[in-house]
Amino acid sequence: MVGDRPTPLGLGSSATIGLLTAGAFFIGTDVFVIAGILPQVASSLHVSTAAAGQLMTVFAVSYAVLGPLLSRTVGRTAPQTVLCVALAAVAAGNVVTLCSGTLGMAMLGRALTAAGASQFTPRAAVLVVGLVPPERQGNALANLTKGLAAGSALGVPLGTWASEYLGWRPVLAVLAAGTAAVAAVWASSLSGAGHAAPGATGTAPRFVELRSATVGLVLLITLLAVIAEYATYTYVSAVFGRLVGSSAGSRSVLLLAFGVGGILGSMLAARLLDTRHGRHIVPAAMATMCLCFAVMIWSSHWWPAAIAVMAIWGVAGWAYAAPQQHRLLRHAGGAGSLAVSLNGSLIYTGAALGAGLGGVLLHAGSVAGLTTAAALLCAVALAVNQLLPRPAEPAVAVPADAEGRS
Repeated sequence: MVGDRPTPLGLGSSATIGLLTAGAFFIGTDVFVIAGILPQVASSLHVSTAAAGQLMTVFAVSYAVLGPLLSRTVGRTAPQTVLCVALAAVAAGNVVTLCSGTLGMAMLGRALTAAGASQFTPRAAVLVVGLVPPERQGNALANLTKGLAAGSALGVPLGTWASEYLGWRPVLAVLAAGTAAVAAVWASSLSGAGHAAPGATGTAPRFVELRSATVGLVLLITLLAVIAEYATYTYVSAVFGRLVGSSAGSRSVLLLAFGVGGILGSMLAARLLDTRHGRHIVPAAMATMCLCFAVMIWSSHWWPAAIAVMAIWGVAGWAYAAPQQHRLLRHAGGAGSLAVSLNGSLIYTGAALGAGLGGVLLHAGSVAGLTTAAALLCAVALAVNQLLPRPAEPAVAVPADAEGRS
């Protein structure tokens, strides 16, 4: 366990990480829950479901564009302050969206939510690794990722279910209230706590570090993997059409299997990232996803196989998230926060590209072509991983006295 030593916020390190994880849960839910409540949103705003779907596009584009842009703007601001403002922006964005009477106003709210989310994840990642000893940094980072995974696996199904009975606006109200509560606790911990802005290097040195070949390769792995995942995830109902038909309940079973696998994958990363096996997490995840996509069409004929493939994909798909952030923080130097922000932007860029690729392949009438393309992209990501220099993934041995500090 992480020691409860004081932090610049006046909280123990475990309490700080717990608070950040809570924020990650609400944001992880917020990112994906719109997909589950689109029909209600469309009906309420008097637009088509396809038009309401543009709320997801606006969020993705806003995150991709504003992530690195805002990171540069607030680069010299204390991360504790940025996190507080980011959480407040997410809460405010939800309030704007739930109070909207038009699609345009709802889009504005989602853009504000994306702006806050784009700054929360990278700053939280930087902060948590600074709260613990080096041999515990991977574990702390993976715990933060577990909050995002839990939001996707548990928060989204709960929000979708609640929207059927309460409507979509109360769902966003709960998310706004939860995020605001975390922001309020965070703000109260900042009161009177000394937290000088980090000693940021100049803009030029930061971009020199960001342009390193190793950082570029790590970001490329993220982009390839996310394109593969979203090309499939977006059209999972078509891939498993023989089993689920038009049943939303059946689709929920598959997505729940994926989400539960995601939580397990984050837990696995937390256990292994700081050990000598940590360097193998990303290549193992890419190979596993490649295999899942390769057999996905076969698995679509039999429920047990379909659930197993979705769960295993979830494990692999979430297991590589924290190691990728860990790599960037270690190899981007003073540009670590900016690199993690860019990684987040690439996730949403990849999501848009993946959804587009999947749509083109499905339009061509080739579900098998879609999953084959996803498998090939993961294979390329695995090959790119092999180009990383050996020092990029050193084994992190846990010192003999580590347990004494736990």
